[in-house]
Amino acid sequence: MEQSKMELERYLDTVCAEVRAKGMHSEIRDELSGHFTDLVSERLELGAPEEEAQRYAIAQMGDPQAVGRELHQIHKPRIPWGLLAGVVLLSAVSLLGMAAVEAGFTEDLIPNALMLRQSVFIILGLIAMTGMFFINFKQLQRASGFIYGGALLMIAVSLWLGPEMMNGSRRYVSILGFPFDLIGCSPYLFVVALAGIWKRPSVQNTTGGRLRSWVEFCVLLLPAVIYILIPSFAELVVYLVVALPLYIRITRRWVRVMVVVVSSVSGIVLYVWSQLHLSDRNIDAFYFHDVVTGAGYINRIIQGTLTSAGWKGQGFDGAGNGLIYPYTDLFPVVLIQTFGWAGGLLLLVLTCWFVLKMFSYARAVSDTYGRMLIFAVTLMLSIRLLYGLSILSGRMPLVSLPFPFLSYGQHVFIEFAAAGLLMGIYRRKDMLPAGQAPSSL
Repeated sequence: MEQSKMELERYLDTVCAEVRAKGMHSEIRDELSGHFTDLVSERLELGAPEEEAQRYAIAQMGDPQAVGRELHQIHKPRIPWGLLAGVVLLSAVSLLGMAAVEAGFTEDLIPNALMLRQSVFIILGLIAMTGMFFINFKQLQRASGFIYGGALLMIAVSLWLGPEMMNGSRRYVSILGFPFDLIGCSPYLFVVALAGIWKRPSVQNTTGGRLRSWVEFCVLLLPAVIYILIPSFAELVVYLVVALPLYIRITRRWVRVMVVVVSSVSGIVLYVWSQLHLSDRNIDAFYFHDVVTGAGYINRIIQGTLTSAGWKGQGFDGAGNGLIYPYTDLFPVVLIQTFGWAGGLLLLVLTCWFVLKMFSYARAVSDTYGRMLIFAVTLMLSIRLLYGLSILSGRMPLVSLPFPFLSYGQHVFIEFAAAGLLMGIYRRKDMLPAGQAPSSL
């Protein structure tokens, strides 16, 4: 009997040696051991001695190296070609649009070598994406507390070291000569951290569990309070729209979320209404025909530009003319102005397909923490993508929320990194047991 057990262990060791996904070794051993036990039981029911039944079971399980190679094919890394193709296409559209702005913008209000600069951003973003693709996302759950603290530190550094802007805010910090919007990047880090914090094993003790639930809720609210105090309402809205659904999906506490939603919406509306320049900006966005200057004027220019674009567009000669910052906030408008509504329709299809592709990966991943990460990061990118498209209506209030992957700036670093994280989770979808959770800090 001991000899048969040793043979089984050697068999399992040989099988697992062929499977590179070490996270699956324990599950493979359990599954094959169960299959071995079933075969032994069947043989024993036929009256065979136990040692003979065990030798028969080992023989019936097949060549261990062949079995291991088959299991490796099942549990090998997967490359998300669809998402990778989407990122490449969006990057190509970005460079094409930058070339159009350089060729057609007649005023000296754009950075020198715009397309070259954006190429550098994209190349560095691809490096960040590659790094996140190969990182083990399970390690992020163990480090979720540090990631959360890092996001808080980024905001503190920005407020302390960043130069004061025209509106009195401090957002940008120069790193290696590049201005980084640390506050704009912080929502990504917060939601990644929260997914890990909330997915850690719950405390079994009733009192401890209740205390933990309130700590989790305070961790949810702290970034929102900070964004209000800065103030940074674009990041506040994006953060809440992502963090609250994530909190519901993980904790199932609907009542608290509804209280936060009602309080947040009421507070934002009252604040905007009490600030004359903010209320005028939002009103002007809808009644822009009655406004000569300001936000309403920009919305009128947007609608006029899109109306005159036609299906074929104006080509490179008129790209960006009449628009303010055509390479950043209004970049989607420039694309339609240049390539027409035919190009705009392709952009719409590409963006919607990209969003649906990201959400589809959540269904393909069995690991619960991986699904929550995909949900959070996908929602974060989707909100920004859909807002960029909504500007084309000419009725949206304009805020500093760049179009992901397309518009000019260092924001592409965090967006490429987010895409790399999604790809990395999908890459390991068959390499980890369902619901596997690492130990918490």
